[in-house]
Amino acid sequence: MSAGEAVEPVLSDPALAVAVALIVGMMAQAVAYHLRMPGIVLLLAAGVLLGPDVLRVVEPGSLGPALQMLVGYAVAIILFEGGLSLNLRQLSREARSIRQLVTAGAALASGMLPIADGITLARRR
Repeated sequence: MSAGEAVEPVLSDPALAVAVALIVGMMAQAVAYHLRMPGIVLLLAAGVLLGPDVLRVVEPGSLGPALQMLVGYAVAIILFEGGLSLNLRQLSREARSIRQLVTAGAALASGMLPIADGITLARRR
């Protein structure tokens, strides 16, 4: 196998890939619950392991146009769950820290954007 050769994913059937992702996701959530850690940690780890960079079990490109719909649905679920677990009293107590974090994050991101853009343009040449 050469460096430029495409590698076929283990699950090329989109329905089977989604089913495996859902089953592994539910298992990751259950394990995270028992370990008392945020579920997103194990979900991300499972995604990296099953994805095209490690085990190549699931190839996102095989989902075609359905990928955008599934991503939108997943983001909606994540935001909904985050909203359910939001504690407004604690949020108001931490308002100053949150404001500083958001402000510093925005400043850092806007400062890094030209650097990242320059690196990207330099690599394209």
